Amino acid sequence: MRRPKLVTNYGHLSDGDLAVLATRTLDALGTNTHFPDLYPPFAEYDPVAQDYLEKQAITAAGGNLRETKEKDEARAALVTMMRRVTTYINNFTDLASTQLSSGFYPVASPRSISVPSSCEWTRIRASRRPDEILLDFPAIREAYEYEKQIADTLDENGQPLWQPAGRTSSSRGNFHAPVQDGVTYYFRVRARNKNGVSAWSPVSSMRATVKE
Repeated sequence: MRRPKLVTNYGHLSDGDLAVLATRTLDALGTNTHFPDLYPPFAEYDPVAQDYLEKQAITAAGGNLRETKEKDEARAALVTMMRRVTTYINNFTDLASTQLSSGFYPVASPRSISVPSSCEWTRIRASRRPDEILLDFPAIREAYEYEKQIADTLDENGQPLWQPAGRTSSSRGNFHAPVQDGVTYYFRVRARNKNGVSAWSPVSSMRATVKE
C-alpha cells in the first residue's frame, strides 16, 4: 500500500496561490494538537508566513523594485520553511488524516491523476519593461505544461481571433512582447498533462500603454 505523504516543495506556486496556502496552513496549524513537537515549531512558522503575506499583499497591486525584492526574499524563506515543516510531518505520521490536518497539500496518487483542471482566472498586467505585458494565471498541480493564446483583434461577432503564444512549464514569469500602444490584448490559457488538456481559462484583457 502506498504511503501517504504531503507535498514538500511549493516553489512552483504563483504568489497568489502561495498566499492562499500560507493562510490555510496558519489557520490549520495554529490550534492543531496533532503535532505537539512540530519542527520547526509554529512559533517560528507563523512570523515567516505572516511576513510573506504582508509583502505579497503590497506587491499584488504593483510595488516598486525594493518591495518586490523584499517579497521575493520573504517568499523564498516561506518555501524553505514549508519544506521543513512538511518533511517533519511526513516523518512523524503515516496517517493521511493527520497529515492533512496541517493544511498542506497531499501528494497525488498516480492512479488519481487525470486530465488537469482548468485555470480559474487569468490576468494581464503592465510590465516594467517597454513593449511587454505580463501574463498571470494560477498553477495547476496536475499539469506539466500550459498552452497560451493571445489575441489583439476581434471578429465580426466580437470574439477574439486567437493566435498561439507558446507553451510553458511554469505559471510564473510569463510575458508577451512586443505590444503596441493603445491596442487591447486578450489572453487565455489551458493546462496539459499526459492524459489530456483542460478547458480554456476565462479570458482577460488589457489596453496596452507603451512607455516612450
